[in-house]
Amino acid sequence: MAYQFIDVAEDDGVLIITLNDPSTRNAIGDEMAGELGQELERLDADADLRALVLTGIDPSFCSGANVKRMAQANEEREEDPPPQGISPWDHLQNHWDTMATGESYMDGVRFVPLKLHNLQKPSIAAVNGYAMGLGMGIALSCDIRIASETARFSETFIRRGLIPADGSCWQLPRMIGISNTYMLQYTGDAVEAQEAHRLGMISKVTPHAELMDTTMELARRLASGPTYSMSLIKKLVQESLFKNLEESLLLAGPAQNIARSTFDHKEGVRAFVEKRQPVYKGR
Repeated sequence: MAYQFIDVAEDDGVLIITLNDPSTRNAIGDEMAGELGQELERLDADADLRALVLTGIDPSFCSGANVKRMAQANEEREEDPPPQGISPWDHLQNHWDTMATGESYMDGVRFVPLKLHNLQKPSIAAVNGYAMGLGMGIALSCDIRIASETARFSETFIRRGLIPADGSCWQLPRMIGISNTYMLQYTGDAVEAQEAHRLGMISKVTPHAELMDTTMELARRLASGPTYSMSLIKKLVQESLFKNLEESLLLAGPAQNIARSTFDHKEGVRAFVEKRQPVYKGR
């Protein structure tokens, strides 16, 4: 399918999505978010597609939300400012307390990090340049991040008087700790690739010219592996974030029983006994 804001390709079971809106440095709007959502749903449903690589057209990975659209929305929106005499926390709690059951403030663009978080196949962000605001949140929502040495990361929301509503308030403390999270989110300062690697936000830094080769080498390796078990691993890791060790081990038991029932487990054992490379099917 031809899209307006993304390019799509397939390579050895890897779905490659490239954000392609050069005029905005690949800013995310509702249209691009919709196209991404369609492809992520197709990836989850297609047994022949077993891994994702997400990148952007140079020189940017994703510059964040479309600020011009934001300015237009502000002109159309009629809202009273926060009242005087009530603290920000109390004002926010009042909003939380009065939310109707089932009410959602999650718009189209914020569904993208959630879809990536819930994707049941391995995902890699190949961060080729600036990942700003929502663009950083999208990169953080992938399972693995490989960055070009030219990549830059910034929680730019604060520079627009906003908060990170893209999931990074959940992601970053788990990756880099609370103090480092506050530093990035209070200042909006850009972090270079090597510093992002030191902090633990990304897995590897490569020369710019080698980014896609390095990323695709790993993506093909994952796509040819036991991806059903990788899905179980992802769910177990996510659930274990809220558990103690004993609780995590209890959750791991049923997951291991399911893994033992897969074709890939049996193939892995057969290949070991027969002293050959396994041929995994992702089932």
